[in-house]
Amino acid sequence: MNEATLTIQTSGNAQSVPLRPGLTRIGAEGARGIHVVVPGAEGELHLWDNPHKVVRVSGVAPITVGGQTVEEFALDHGARFEWCGAHFELDLAGDVLEELATPAPAPAAAAAPAASQTGSGPGLDPIEIQAFERVAAGILVDVGLADKAVAKRWQAAVIAQEWDADAAARAILQASRAATSDPKFLARATRLELDLLMASLQRGVKGTSRKVRGAAKNSTAFFVANVVALSVYSAIIFALLIIARVSYEWDLNGIIDGMVDAVTP
Repeated sequence: MNEATLTIQTSGNAQSVPLRPGLTRIGAEGARGIHVVVPGAEGELHLWDNPHKVVRVSGVAPITVGGQTVEEFALDHGARFEWCGAHFELDLAGDVLEELATPAPAPAAAAAPAASQTGSGPGLDPIEIQAFERVAAGILVDVGLADKAVAKRWQAAVIAQEWDADAAARAILQASRAATSDPKFLARATRLELDLLMASLQRGVKGTSRKVRGAAKNSTAFFVANVVALSVYSAIIFALLIIARVSYEWDLNGIIDGMVDAVTP
């Protein structure tokens, strides 16, 4: 989307601005991280390039398309929408020309069943392909097989809270097409499958172990607290007996002897 532009018309003034690869942030002047400024805007829009779509992420002003209010809107060449009193029109002429210049696929490839870019095979529905591509892209980065520049760009996007899971997966997989055939990719996928397969059992074992340790700690704490309490009470009683003996010549021995005589035949 390097040649894509967005025409913005506000109060009779029109301007065309180039869009950024990946994400273009649209909002008010002075707002943090804004790429395209709209005078008087309140809130923020995110305009993604793969697939092309615009999403309202903050503010109360809705996106309006043909008089209808939407939260997000899929875009194509010439798409128009309104937001915060401004009129927007997307120009994807550069992308359209590139698509027209792309050679037609060979007949054998055209006759093949649809499959994902990573060779996940036919028979998967779009949700399954989407999930596979997300996991595959993460594994490629984890084992160091992904294109470093693309990986760093999307890591920076995560830190800047501008990350889109599907756009990141597609960009990483497109830049690392042959990497999924590397043995390291399959080995890491196997370890990941094993970790997920045993995760529930490990959580159960760890949970039981934590409960046992917690019960042992609670019992020890209860015992120590009672010993300390008894020691303090004993010290107080002993001090009171000493004070009574010294100040009032009160002798506990006489009381004890009387009690012994009372119970002794």
